[in-house]
Amino acid sequence: MKLRLIVVGRGATELSTFETEYLKRLKGHCPFEIIELPEGKGKQMTQRKQEEAKQILKTVATDFILFDEHGKSMKSMQWADYLQTLHGGMSLDFVIGGASGVSDAVRQKAKVCWSLSALTLPHKLARTLVIEQLYRAFTIIQGHPYHRE
Repeated sequence: MKLRLIVVGRGATELSTFETEYLKRLKGHCPFEIIELPEGKGKQMTQRKQEEAKQILKTVATDFILFDEHGKSMKSMQWADYLQTLHGGMSLDFVIGGASGVSDAVRQKAKVCWSLSALTLPHKLARTLVIEQLYRAFTIIQGHPYHRE
């Protein structure tokens, strides 16, 4: 299985050490790539979302999981269960929109929408959280003691 995380904007330098560590760990489980897309330049939030939507929809595979505040809340065990349903040769894209969120066009094209938290998170922190949770899901699948209930 190959995973890609498609994000609008760059990662946070303050989180880079943590992110690098978990990327290294995650690559031991599956090929993983982060694709950074440019933030929209429009003056209005709607314009920025539309610009970002074009980039996202041009980049993603047909089926993708969108992280969105309106999505379904998932526990770490559910992430693991979901990843276990995927076949070895499959590719799956995860998408994190920009600071202003995503347009309805992106939301409608997503296979599913997951919420990372009931809290409002900075999208740079959301990126780091997704990487750690993907690693956690693989350790759950393999029965590794990293995940403690």
